Amino acid sequence: MRNLAQSAYKLGIELSAGQLDQFSAYQQELLRWNAKTNLISEKSAQEIVSRHFLDSLTAFNFIAKPDARIVDIGCGAGFPGIPLKIASPDLKLYLVETNRKKVSFLKNVIRALHLPDAFVLHDRVENLLVDQWKDFFDVLISRAAFKLPDMLPWGAFFLATGGQLVALKGRDLDREFSQGAAAAARHGFSKLFQYDVNQEASDITRKIIIGQKTK
Repeated sequence: MRNLAQSAYKLGIELSAGQLDQFSAYQQELLRWNAKTNLISEKSAQEIVSRHFLDSLTAFNFIAKPDARIVDIGCGAGFPGIPLKIASPDLKLYLVETNRKKVSFLKNVIRALHLPDAFVLHDRVENLLVDQWKDFFDVLISRAAFKLPDMLPWGAFFLATGGQLVALKGRDLDREFSQGAAAAARHGFSKLFQYDVNQEASDITRKIIIGQKTK
C-alpha cells in the first residue's frame, strides 16, 4: 500500500490510512474471489495496484464534482468506479455489469468496504434506457469496455446537461477517436478532448477522452 499512496500522491490524490485499508481489503477480496472466479487476468492479478487501482485513479482529476452521480458501465470487477469511490467518498456510484458472478463480487466488496451511496445495476446498458435514468447522472465513465461511438448516445441519454463522458482508453485510438469526434455534436456533446496519462509506477500509458454534454 505504500507504493499506492506514493503513486496516488503524484496523481494529486492524498489517501488517508482508512482509505489505504479499504484498498488493501479490496485487493484481498479480488485475490480471494479470483482464485475461483475469473474476475481479472492472472497477469494483472500480480499487479493489482498499478494495473487496476492506479490506472483507475488516473481519471480522478477529470471528475469536476466530488459528490457527482457517476455511472460506470461495463465495470467488471469494479474498475474504475470503486477506486474512484474510495478516493472520493462523496461520489454517488452506480456500477453497471451483466455478468452474474461479477455482480455478486461487486455487492460483496461494497459491503466489505462499507461504501455508502454505491449501487450495483445487474443489467445491460441498453435495458437501462428508461425514464428513471434519463438525465440522471453527472458522469458516465468506462474503462476500455465500449467504443466511443457506442458511448456517445448512452451519454446523451444518461447525462444531465453539463455532464461529462469519461473514457479510459489505450494508446492506439486514432480511428476510434476520429469516429467519436465526428459523432459528438450529433449526440449533443461539445468537442471531445484526449489527454495522455502516464503512470510512473508502471509501464501503463493511456489516453483519457473527455466530452461534455451541452444539450
